[in-house]
Amino acid sequence: MDEKEILAWAEASGISVEQAKEYLKILEPLDKKEDNTLREVFSGATGPVLELSAGRGEFTRQLLEKYIHPDGKLYTTERLSEVAEKLIQAIPDKRMEVLVSDSSKLPLPDCSVGLVISRAALHDFVSDGGDVVKALKDSVRVLAPGGTFVIYDKIKDGYKDVETESAEGRMERMNVELAALEGKVCWGLHYLKDYIGLLEEMGFADIKTTVLEMPDQPGYVRYMTGNLHERRPAYVKRWGEKVNAILDSLATDFQNVPPKALSMAFIWGRKK
Repeated sequence: MDEKEILAWAEASGISVEQAKEYLKILEPLDKKEDNTLREVFSGATGPVLELSAGRGEFTRQLLEKYIHPDGKLYTTERLSEVAEKLIQAIPDKRMEVLVSDSSKLPLPDCSVGLVISRAALHDFVSDGGDVVKALKDSVRVLAPGGTFVIYDKIKDGYKDVETESAEGRMERMNVELAALEGKVCWGLHYLKDYIGLLEEMGFADIKTTVLEMPDQPGYVRYMTGNLHERRPAYVKRWGEKVNAILDSLATDFQNVPPKALSMAFIWGRKK
């Protein structure tokens, strides 16, 4: 982040610029550990890369800037066409192709990519029946034999009751509640062992893990409360007035839950 970005983040979080800089300094060795892990993951990858659920494209940019070769190819999925269009406009990179799709039905041939990766998306994964293995089946289909499937996500290891011990953990429950409004199931936060078990059930071998113990983010509650306040009209538009009860409950709980951070974990395996 440059000085302007640091100042904006500090103001939004209600912390000093010095606190913001100190937090970013603490993140430096973790950023290096993340980079080392991603370089290990990508070192043996051949062929195009598929990113599941690009969202706003923060990780998409990172992939293109550091891990996708100059003559490489990155497919990235986004199920909402309006979000996909914004992503295309925001990242004018010829190596990227946005697929307006989800992982259950991908417009790609069998065995056509060398690596599939999902960052901070699987815990928010929404499906009709909650069967994650079934919902991810098509992303396994397009992965070539010997290719790598990578999950990079939040885990709730270290907490007895993550929703009462971590504001971030309580925040993530909202996605489960929002999915329920549509009669769907959100996979939600899980333990590291659950992700390992998921890859094993999907048939992957040589599974490896790396855990990043994230520091508590100063001003997290204030920042997320403000963020939710800004998003409330859009949430009401999508889910109706009943979503207000969920947002109000979250805001109330935030005042009583410590701002403890969740760890991040890499879990990856090879397709047989």
